[in-house]
Amino acid sequence: MKRTSSETRRRFLAFLAASPVSLVSVRSEAQPKQLELAWYLNQTLGELFADKVAELSLGAVKVALDALPCMAMPLPIIANSSDLASYHAPGFSSTEPVFGLSAVPMLVTTFGEAETLLRIARPYYSAALARHGQILLATQPLRPSALWSTFPIRTLSDLTEIAFALQPHSSSGDRGAWERPFIRLGARLGSPFNAEAMLSDGFIPSLMFTQNFISLIELFFAVQLCFLTVSQRVFESLSEVQRQFLGAAGRETEIALWKGIGEDLRREHQDIAARGVLVTTQPPADVLAALRTAAEPEIQSWAQSMGEDGATMLAEYRRAIGRE
Repeated sequence: MKRTSSETRRRFLAFLAASPVSLVSVRSEAQPKQLELAWYLNQTLGELFADKVAELSLGAVKVALDALPCMAMPLPIIANSSDLASYHAPGFSSTEPVFGLSAVPMLVTTFGEAETLLRIARPYYSAALARHGQILLATQPLRPSALWSTFPIRTLSDLTEIAFALQPHSSSGDRGAWERPFIRLGARLGSPFNAEAMLSDGFIPSLMFTQNFISLIELFFAVQLCFLTVSQRVFESLSEVQRQFLGAAGRETEIALWKGIGEDLRREHQDIAARGVLVTTQPPADVLAALRTAAEPEIQSWAQSMGEDGATMLAEYRRAIGRE
C-alpha cells in the first residue's frame, strides 16, 4: 500500500513519543539544530533531503545548503569540512574503487537492475565511507547514460567507422572505460565538434543535445550514483532523536528519487521527441548484445580492482538478475 510522506511522519513521531528520548526533548532546545550540507554538481539530492529533515523534525533540525567544490577535496577532508555532503560517487573511484561501480559500462539495463546493484553494493559503499569518516544516508540515480547520434543507428554496422565522442567534461570517472567498448566495435574517436555519436553522462540536460543530434538510444550504458553522507564525527555528536531524523529523512529522500526517476525519464522523452528527435527506448538487439560483450573487459577490470570482493559482488548481482 502506498504510504504518503505525512503518514510516514506520523508513524515516525509516534515512534519517537514512545522512545526513552522523545520529541519533546528536541523541541525544548532553545534553537533548532543547524547542519550544513556541501553539494557538488547536483543540488537536487541536498534540497530534497533538507526539506525532508525539516518536515520530519517539525523544524527542530535544519539543513542549510552550500555549493562547494567537493570533487577537488579528498574524502577525509570532505568529512571534516562540512556536516553533510552530496557528491558524485564515481568521481572518487581512484581512492575507493567500489565507488566506481555505478559507472561500470553495460552492467544494468533498467532502473530495477540498478536498484539491485545498489542493494548488493550498499554494505561495501558503507564500509568504504567509514574508512573516511562518513556515513551513507541516501543515494540518487542520475539519468542513464544514452547514445545520441546524427543519424538513426539501427544495426551494429552503423557503429563501424562512426566518429564517436564522450560528452565534453564528462564526469564518468574513467573516460577510457566508456570509450573502449565503442572502439572495439569499430567506432573511431572523434571530437565533440565533429562527433556523429556522443555518449551522455547524465549531468547535462538532455534538451541541450537536441541542438546537434537527431536520434537518441536509451542504452542504459550506466546509471551513476550521487551519495549523500554525514560526517561520522558530526553524527556521533547528535542526540539519538536527531540521528533518527537524519536516518529517516535519508531513507525517504532515496525512495522518492528512485521512485521518480522513471517518470522523469518518460516526460523527458516526450520533450525530446517534441524537438523532432527520434527516441528509441529499446536498443537494437545486436547493438545491445555487442556492447555488453565489448564492455566485459571493463567490467572484469573493475572487479579485479576490488580483489575478492569484486568477484563476489559481480557474481551475486548477475545471479540476482538472471544474467550469469
